[in-house]
Amino acid sequence: MKAIRTTIFAFVAIALVASCTKHETFVNTLFDCECGTLALDGRDLNVRLAEGYFLDLMHIHDDAQPAHDHWRYHVLVDFRTADEIANHVPSHDVALTVDIPLTGSSNTGQAIAVLVANEIEAPGMDVFWDITGGEITVNKTDSLHTVTFLNVVTNKGTINAELTIVPE
Repeated sequence: MKAIRTTIFAFVAIALVASCTKHETFVNTLFDCECGTLALDGRDLNVRLAEGYFLDLMHIHDDAQPAHDHWRYHVLVDFRTADEIANHVPSHDVALTVDIPLTGSSNTGQAIAVLVANEIEAPGMDVFWDITGGEITVNKTDSLHTVTFLNVVTNKGTINAELTIVPE
């Protein structure tokens, strides 16, 4: 009887040890476009995406107005706090869209006129921010555009950023 009990115990122990599964430690990957920094009231936010593209507005060109290039820039930042990121809280992003004409290699526009900011929080919440001040400057070369947010005041805080964008 003792031999049977010992055999059963050994079998159960071996089964338990053999059935343990080893998993790799979870590493929380942050999407970062490595295109610059964006701060909201001094808190650095992870820039997930920054892209720019030329808008072809020639079909609505007015001969009385000088010809210009019109560019649109999209920036997506992670609005979660460091604790929320570490605890895997669902996505909570801010989308910034800048529409600005360039008559040469640069232009500065009032943020209230050229910027739209909206907060995107899963699932399905989309809240637009009020923009009340600040400037956005774009400097372009043949291959890079630098978009600078200077003291852009919103109802969620003040945005300062310098982003380098490779346009499409």
